Amino acid sequence: MRTKLTIKNITATLLLEIVVAVSGIIIPRYFIMAYGSSINGLVSSISQFITYMGLVEAGVSSAGVVELYKPLTNNEEGYINGILTSIKGFYYKSGIIFLALDAILIAAYPFVVSNEIGDVTFIRLMIIVLSLNGIIDYFILGKYRVLLMADQRNYIIAFFQIIGMVFILVFSIILINANVNAIIVKSVVPIVYLLRTIAVIIYCKKRYKYLSFNAPRIESAFGQKSSAFFHQIVGMVCNNTDMVLLTLMLQKGALVEVSVYSVYNFVNTALGNFFYAISLGIRSSFGQVIAREENTTLEYSYNIFEYIYFILLFVVYTCMGTMLYSFISLYSASFSDSYMYTRWILVFIFTLCGLLQNLRIPGMTVQIAAGHFKETQVAAAIEVILNLGISIVLIHRHGIVGVLIGTCAAYAFRTTYILIYHDYHFLNGTLRNTLFRIIRSFVFSYIIVFVFIRYFNPVISSWTHWVLMSAFMFIFSSIILLIVNGVFEKEMLKQSLGFIKKTVMRK
Repeated sequence: MRTKLTIKNITATLLLEIVVAVSGIIIPRYFIMAYGSSINGLVSSISQFITYMGLVEAGVSSAGVVELYKPLTNNEEGYINGILTSIKGFYYKSGIIFLALDAILIAAYPFVVSNEIGDVTFIRLMIIVLSLNGIIDYFILGKYRVLLMADQRNYIIAFFQIIGMVFILVFSIILINANVNAIIVKSVVPIVYLLRTIAVIIYCKKRYKYLSFNAPRIESAFGQKSSAFFHQIVGMVCNNTDMVLLTLMLQKGALVEVSVYSVYNFVNTALGNFFYAISLGIRSSFGQVIAREENTTLEYSYNIFEYIYFILLFVVYTCMGTMLYSFISLYSASFSDSYMYTRWILVFIFTLCGLLQNLRIPGMTVQIAAGHFKETQVAAAIEVILNLGISIVLIHRHGIVGVLIGTCAAYAFRTTYILIYHDYHFLNGTLRNTLFRIIRSFVFSYIIVFVFIRYFNPVISSWTHWVLMSAFMFIFSSIILLIVNGVFEKEMLKQSLGFIKKTVMRK
């Protein structure tokens, strides 16, 4: 049953990420062509500030999921309702704070970008529209999402999100082509989000007949909430600080640079979400294994997971390193300022950032599933210090590249720490093998990227050509990396292929 749910979660979440990626490629392109890079930069900048305001969630989601693993496994309905009632209370308090911060943003933000966009009313209405998703989440959806995640029902959330994203894509394009105000275009998102929330609530009430958010609270169970919150702050700063710094610290053309960053970062985020989806789909399964102390199962499952994951990771980022420049060239060809978007240096550094960030996911998946938040706070703090410190020092002289160097340095430190921590606390003796897997895959991926760019680097003039070339690179990279990893770990390759075959054939 656990494997079946894991398969459903991974499949649904990966399908969601494909839909999100397609939508995220198409809508911004139409949006920039219709409203310009400055308005797109404004939307991206506001979204990042709102993301920061999401810190008021205070780690409730992560801590709540961990606390629900065991009672859901043991069918302790009263205890489940007590935790959910506490989660509801935490979310309500967070929502009140979010509204207060939103009011401050509405009042102050227009003055930050007044030298580029002078329409204060437009800016404030855009902030309100972009904030509505957060308000719905805190006061309505959040508690239901935590329950479904803990019960390995992520695929339900993903299913409704997929339907919602299709509606958003279709109606956004229709409205953009009709030349309506940009605020109306962005209003589609919260409307669909509210409808999706209603669908999730209906499902939960049918699935969990005992569900109640008015049971006696069990707040004492949230011993890791503050630590989870700390990690949430770290993740928020490291993953979202760059556009905020560009908005606040660059002067002339800041919103255009934010728009450039957002286009590259979308590709990087889409790929990161793809790997996070794999992690999210399997995390609850690891959490239940750890709760039951099935150490042999954990070791076997994790070894296969890491082996397959690293091969896929390096295949994907090999393709990113070889194909991103041509993608950006085609994507921005219709922009009035397309020359601002095509930069080889951004291709290389975004690829490196994404790789460094996602190398940590196997180890972090187990760490989060086990609820190890407090134990890893110091490393998380160092990651933030490195990111902010280096970025602030380099941003005035190097702009986007400066903030990306800070991000890369922070990711490199934290990923190294997580690899060591995982070896010491969960599966002792695996670090050497993990490093060997990373090094050999990195070497061959680098060779492929170098040879492609140095000796081939074909001129790609159409999306059809780009898709065909990308498919070729994916297949070629997959063959090379499978052969390399198979030569060094032949038995592991057999086990992994056997596991995949059994998984696919499983009813």
